[in-house]
Amino acid sequence: MNPWAKWLLNAWVLKTAARSAQLMLCHALEGDLAGLPAHERREQYRRQIQMLHGPMSKLLLAMAVLAAMVSAYEAFVLPALPSRLVLQAGGVALLVAMAVRYRTVVSIRRRRALGLAFLALLLGCLAMGALEWRGASLLPLAVFLLLPVTWLPLLVKPHITFGGLALCTAVVAGLLLDAKAPASEVQLFGLYYLLSTGSGLVLRRARSNLATRLDKQVESLWQRAVSDPLTGLLNRQGWLNLAGTAMADALRDGRVPAVLFIDVDHFKRTNDEFGHIAGDDLLRALGQVIDARIGPGEYSARLGGEEFACLLPDSSVENARRFAERLAADYRLRARDYGSTLSIGIATHESGDVLNDLLARADAALYQAKRGGRDQVVVSR
Repeated sequence: MNPWAKWLLNAWVLKTAARSAQLMLCHALEGDLAGLPAHERREQYRRQIQMLHGPMSKLLLAMAVLAAMVSAYEAFVLPALPSRLVLQAGGVALLVAMAVRYRTVVSIRRRRALGLAFLALLLGCLAMGALEWRGASLLPLAVFLLLPVTWLPLLVKPHITFGGLALCTAVVAGLLLDAKAPASEVQLFGLYYLLSTGSGLVLRRARSNLATRLDKQVESLWQRAVSDPLTGLLNRQGWLNLAGTAMADALRDGRVPAVLFIDVDHFKRTNDEFGHIAGDDLLRALGQVIDARIGPGEYSARLGGEEFACLLPDSSVENARRFAERLAADYRLRARDYGSTLSIGIATHESGDVLNDLLARADAALYQAKRGGRDQVVVSR
């Protein structure tokens, strides 16, 4: 085989093996998050970072207090060096300031930068006394066993987790190489540090899995609370919450919202002639027609019985009418075996209107459509 071809083949094999190892490690350490699509995983990261902001703030403050206690202890145990004591005192004061500042930082990017700077300074403060220790004991390093098992469970993004862990491990490794303790004790301490790191990673995975599952359960409960089980559209409560917010956003942005009030003609007669199962099929079909036509940022709901509503946050009267006529035509085609049709009333926003005002005027237009013979679209005047 050509040497260049052999080299390329080996490089490809190594790259593939590295990628496979990375995926396996990701699945092992990330748990349920690793199996989510990329966009869902990013959203989960964002939610968990926001959820853990408070606990992380408290942990940083606790670590600053711990650094102060270690510095005070070392001031009594180690030879008094004014320069070191001044540096440690200044470092501890800066740690406290950074921990307090972290509580008020909103930007996730700034939190990340501040957290990494805090970790680097904390390691420097803790390592300062350990570097001057000349005894055969590893006691000054004992605090480093506490770090991985405390802060690893609160880290979310993988690259931040392993970056911080690599920094901490490099500091510990350097201190162990500089230590005067017997080799057996150094090895034993290294084993304890690995156990602490492993425990922190296991706790991190468990926390991530719990947060992901709870988030899914909450989302499922919320969907069931605001959704109509027959059609999959919003129910009345979901309509009031989501459509009301969307309408307020539209008005703030200078857009003109429109509301459609939709009713199935002679629905009771259809139920009596064909049975309630057929009636449910018609409602389900109407829900599917609306869902297929509704666009991004638009909301639809089954308000009750055979009454439906749609909010178009940015629509002229003509656009709303065309939308309603397409809905009516699609439904008429789906319900041709039953001869079922729709009556639709439309109202566009006027000064001072809230969502219920639009719905009331669309309902009045719907009543006109009913009186005018049904199977038609009427715009409120």
